Amino acid sequence: MHLPRRDIIATGLVAAAGFLYLLWAIDSALPGMSSTRVTGVAVLALGFAASASAVVPGFDQLLHGNKAYLAITSLIGLAAAAAGVQMLITASGAGLAVVMAAMAVLWLIATIHHSVLARTGPPPPQVISRQSVKHGPRPPRTTPA
Repeated sequence: MHLPRRDIIATGLVAAAGFLYLLWAIDSALPGMSSTRVTGVAVLALGFAASASAVVPGFDQLLHGNKAYLAITSLIGLAAAAAGVQMLITASGAGLAVVMAAMAVLWLIATIHHSVLARTGPPPPQVISRQSVKHGPRPPRTTPA
């Protein structure tokens, strides 16, 4: 299976976030990272970086691509954002767990989606005809008699 370079970068970032989360969860966090908020900020930063590396190069394709993919990943992203805000405000371990789970799910969905696109190729660009850009049908031509 060939992964695009952007997915390899995102995989490394998500793995680093998962490692930090795991260390925090088993009370073996790196020095200075034992706080839920500090670990949460690091996990959020790695998640944003992973998202940017995996999505931004193909953002136009994302908007004009599969609408179900866009809707599902957007909902998961909103849940992660809400959990992240809650985690930062209340230092909630549950909020951090939701952020990490959402990041892992988004990474998995994006990686599968991109590997399928790499195999089949991106969808063809949508062509807008000049006729559809104008308002209404073109009036019939009349020729002088």
